[in-house]
Amino acid sequence: MLLYCFPHAGGADSPYRSWGDRLASVEVRVLGRGARFPGTAPRTPDSVPALAEACADHLAAERRPYLFLGHSLGALVAFETARALRARGGRGPAVLFATGHVAPHLPSPGRKLAGLPTAEFWTEVCALGGTPPELLDHAALREAAEPGLRAEFRAAETYRYTPGRPLDCRIVAMTGTDDDRAPADQCAAWRLHTTGSFDLHTVPGGHFFVADDPEPVLDRIREETASPVR
Repeated sequence: MLLYCFPHAGGADSPYRSWGDRLASVEVRVLGRGARFPGTAPRTPDSVPALAEACADHLAAERRPYLFLGHSLGALVAFETARALRARGGRGPAVLFATGHVAPHLPSPGRKLAGLPTAEFWTEVCALGGTPPELLDHAALREAAEPGLRAEFRAAETYRYTPGRPLDCRIVAMTGTDDDRAPADQCAAWRLHTTGSFDLHTVPGGHFFVADDPEPVLDRIREETASPVR
């Protein structure tokens, strides 16, 4: 079984790649921001749909069953990638794990960061968490990373859901008990976006529980891959 992970804005792929050693019979791959597809350079697209189309291009020839896991911005990209694959008549994920983001038709809580002045932008990014400390602590690295990171936040902040037919895969939504950017009641509304089964799990932690303590997420993945998709 394959697990495709879609990181949050500014998220590195290393936390997800390390999951492979902890998940028996699951091969972990990372898509989305900064992902290097075969024969291409890393890219930061202008919008969630543009990134989803790039991911769908990469997955179009995949014949093995797979799961999607998207965190924060990545949850939107994973959702739109599944829609793009369906529009092409291709295979979609057996399960979509949507973590740390409200249902796509709802406005995302929290302050908008993309247009803030540089000092304020980095203060907010630091407070939000999830950004590698080596980036936050190095001025030259911050300067180099800022345009791409702003573009990622802008993609998330300008996303607008386009009504359409629900997916037919199972959706598992997860949020942290202390995550005010993804309140549980608004994450529960992901159930409206599939005709398949749905579960909501609230786990200890804040917005970046997937990195701070991934074990509850890994447990859900193990559960889904140990039994037939419901």
